[in-house]
This record gives sequence, structure tokens and C-alpha cells, in this order.
Amino acid sequence: MKLQRLLLISVVANLVCLVGLFWLSTDRQPSTGSSQQFPVAAAPSQALGQAAPVERVVREVEPFHWSQVEADDYQTYVENLRRIGCPEETIRDLVKQDLDKAYDQRKAEILTKAPARKDFWKTGHPSTLSQPSGATRSQMAKLDHEKNQLLGELFGAEGVTAINRPGPLARARSKAKSGYAMDFIPEETKAELNSLEQEFGSELLRKMAQGASDAQDMAEIRQLRQERDTRIATMLTPEQKTEYDLRKSPTAANMRLQMDGFDPSEEEFRDIFTARKGFDEEYGTVPGSSISPADAEVRQLAEWEMNEQIRTSLGDDRYQDYMRHVDYDYKSIHKIAERQGLGENISAQVYEMKGSAEELAREIRMNTGLSVEERQMQLGQIHNATSLSIESMLGGPGAAALQGQAGGRNWLNNLGRVNPLPIVKPTFQVITSGGGGP
Repeated sequence: MKLQRLLLISVVANLVCLVGLFWLSTDRQPSTGSSQQFPVAAAPSQALGQAAPVERVVREVEPFHWSQVEADDYQTYVENLRRIGCPEETIRDLVKQDLDKAYDQRKAEILTKAPARKDFWKTGHPSTLSQPSGATRSQMAKLDHEKNQLLGELFGAEGVTAINRPGPLARARSKAKSGYAMDFIPEETKAELNSLEQEFGSELLRKMAQGASDAQDMAEIRQLRQERDTRIATMLTPEQKTEYDLRKSPTAANMRLQMDGFDPSEEEFRDIFTARKGFDEEYGTVPGSSISPADAEVRQLAEWEMNEQIRTSLGDDRYQDYMRHVDYDYKSIHKIAERQGLGENISAQVYEMKGSAEELAREIRMNTGLSVEERQMQLGQIHNATSLSIESMLGGPGAAALQGQAGGRNWLNNLGRVNPLPIVKPTFQVITSGGGGP
């Protein structure tokens, strides 16, 4: 019994081994020589009817080299940069930087070859003496023109405008230097205005350095100012031009200098500017200028009309305050009063006394019924009485300082003269608003 059981187990084991050998031999059999496809049983984890996973193919890409966009000419270079999707602003920056480097090198060669200046005895404005010769500057200017022309061909007028537009730091510096907000003017226009102002100022300085200005000089200066205004008007709209003049014109600059202490409101400043701008354009002077008696009379009438226009806009009380602060005599009185530790009310009292005394003196001089001796005596009395009053208000040192001004040619000393000495009062003048530009 036990023998039969062992025999049965042996037969079963042999059958299992035979089946295993047969499976192994059929599963590893190569499929060469036949293109027939055999179905493959689904993996246990893949659900029935589910799509087979997508095969991912990884290809090796050749690395990008800058030589792929470089070119022998800028037009092809720009087209290559655009073809690879480079932003237009970046393209402009790359080209501009490359051109600047190339043209700066050419400028350096020009400056290096230029002979050193040895003519220390030559005269002229310091700003021109410190610059290269005219021929050298001309060569460098041609290079700038050539570079700008090339940029225009590559990017057009709008692209060149974008290239020349100052960056945030340059705009901030320009604003800080100008002192006044110029946000009503495009940024690209401010640089042009600054160059124009510098040109105007240099030309005016040159004319003033040629000696005392006569009638012809004044006509040339008026023409120069008109040319300046005309050129600015071509860059700005009428509204922009008005706002620019209120901030940068010589008239506005002179007003701020003269009216120190008057403290006008914005509306008052605009009204006064309107009256004075027209007068300055027609009759404006520069320090050291001289005009004929006939021209002086015409100018005096025009000045009276200007002041009446200002009086109408300010009102009588405010106008009197304005006239004190723009009068050189009042400024002199006020300066002396301040040095003596006195208030502005004392300055106003002395100035009012000045007007009354000068009116009395004028009436005596015009009185032809009095002899020269009688007029001289009465004028002397007015002078002495006024001097004593001034001493009582300003003190001895203050009165002496006032009487000693202008070498004895001031209003106080003229009170006692039948024929007063001619007094040419200083003309407050800011010759140019250039330098800092918009």
C-alpha cells in the first residue's frame, strides 16, 4: 500500500516536470522569420478597454550659439534677432550699445590725433576754451549724425525717439536740475529745449562781453530773443509754450529775482508775467546798455502802461506792495534797515518819505518863478529835513549808509540839487534759463 502511494507520487511529479519543460521551451522560442503579431495578454494592472500609455520620445537639441544671429551688417542682424523672437526694445538696446561702442572708439581716435592746445593767450568764453577745436568738434558731430542716420534706417523715426528717450534716472536728474515740473512736455523734447537754451545763453554772453550795449546791440539782442521764442514755439503747442515760459523764460526768472519778498500767488504771478513779457520783448535791456533820450521817453511811456495793467490786475494796495519790492531804491532801504535790526514797516515809512520828498523837489525844480538861488535853498531844506527824519528812523549808521550809496549819486543826495545827477539803476537780469534744461 505504501509502495503504491509512492509510485503514484513519482508519476505525478514527472508529469509536472514535463509540463514545465514544455512551457519553457515554447515561451522562449524566437519569432524570427515571421512578421505575424501575437496578442499579448493585458497586464493585471491595466483595466480592460483602457488606452495604452503614450510613448515619450526624447530628442537631443543642439545648443544655441550667438553666431546663429550674428551678421556682417546691422540690417541682417536685426532681422535675425526678430526671427528668434527677441523683444523690439531689447533689439534696440543691443544695436544702440554696439553702435555707441564703435562710434566712441572712432571719436577717441579723433581726439587722440587732435593736437594739444597751446594758445593759452587766446581769449573767449571759458566753456569754449575748455573744448576741442572747432574742426575736431565738427568731425565728432558728423559721426553723431552718421550714427543717428543709421539708427533711423534700422528702426524708423519712432524707434529713434524710443532710443533717445531718457531712462528713469536721467528723467529724475533732469527734473531735479530744472527745479520745476515739466510733465506737460514730452521727455524727448526736453533735451532739445535744453540745448537751445544753452545756445541762446552762450550767444547772449558773447554779445554782452563786447562792451557797453548801444542801440544796435539792443536790436540784435531783441532779434536773438525773438529767434529763441520762435524756435521754442515750433517744438511746443501754444499752451505748452506759455507754461514753459512761466518757468524758464528770462522774464519769469527776472520776476522771481526782483519780487523776492513780495510773495505773489500763482494767479498774481501769471497776471504780472502777461504784462511784463510783452514789455520785455519790445523794450527789454541788459546790464550796461544805453539808449537815446528819445528812446528812453518811449520806453518810459510803455513802462507806465505796463504798470497800469499790473495795477488793474492786482488792485491799489497790492500794487503798492509790488512796486516797493521791484524798486531798487526800496531794496536798498530795506537792506540797510535789516542790518540795523529794524522791521519792514520802517523800510516802508522811509520809502514813502522818499516819494513825498521827491515830489516836492520836482515841483520846486519846475517852478520857473523862482530864481536858481531860491530853488537851491528850498531844495537844500528838503534834503536836510529828509536826512534828519531818516536818521531818526534808521539811526546814525543807517542814515550814513544810505547817504553813502552809489557814490553820492542816489536819490537822497539828488534831493538838494537843482539839476540832479542822472541815475542809471541796476537792471535785474537773468540772461538765460539754460544749463539745466527741462
